[in-house]
Amino acid sequence: MQKELSDALDDLILGRGVARGRHSLTHQGKDVTAEFTERLSANGFHPMTVREAPIEAGEKVPAFLLHDGIADFGWIRWEIFTPRSRRKLFASEHRRADNQEWAVQINLGSPQTVWADPTRKERHDVDTVVAVNP
Repeated sequence: MQKELSDALDDLILGRGVARGRHSLTHQGKDVTAEFTERLSANGFHPMTVREAPIEAGEKVPAFLLHDGIADFGWIRWEIFTPRSRRKLFASEHRRADNQEWAVQINLGSPQTVWADPTRKERHDVDTVVAVNP
């Protein structure tokens, strides 16, 4: 793999100077999904289901969903609605056209895998609602 492509993929994966969201996995007319998964692995990301992600409420793990020549960046996180109502999910940073919901959501029971790195988990405030800019 060309060093330039490898470096660009690493920047995307690690969020270095690049907004992580929805990105095409086509480079100079070629599908680079295999190269992207190679770089995900080299950077500590592994395929896992939402259920397998080792996080507690108040934590989130960076993850990528690869599909149809696209990489969707998002987080595996918990949402807490009430003390008894909560859900663990993957939610993409990319939003639907109405900007109200995540474009991609994968729930706890789904067998679908994402590439995640639990060693990069961050604190996540489950009690604060983040406003969405229209």
